[in-house]
Amino acid sequence: MKFTSLTAMIISAAAMVGVAIASDSFAIAPTPKNLPCDHANQVGCSSGLRGYNNGNDYGYFCGSNRKIISYTPCSCSHCCRVTPNGNDFVCG
Repeated sequence: MKFTSLTAMIISAAAMVGVAIASDSFAIAPTPKNLPCDHANQVGCSSGLRGYNNGNDYGYFCGSNRKIISYTPCSCSHCCRVTPNGNDFVCG
């Protein structure tokens, strides 16, 4: 009886680990929100965030806490540019 209970516990634990590993592959893709940024209260451009926007560029606004508070994806790579007045960005 004790052997059967131990076997059942081991099998149950193994099954739970398998479910946890499988569910990790369905994790939500990351976004730039709350990532650190260099210049507080300014607009910036970036790219290459793994798992976001197919590696394409994105423009963002860096908040006073030096974290990204809003962002917009571009549909191109190496195309995001901050406008000359520094208040916005353009893709393309």
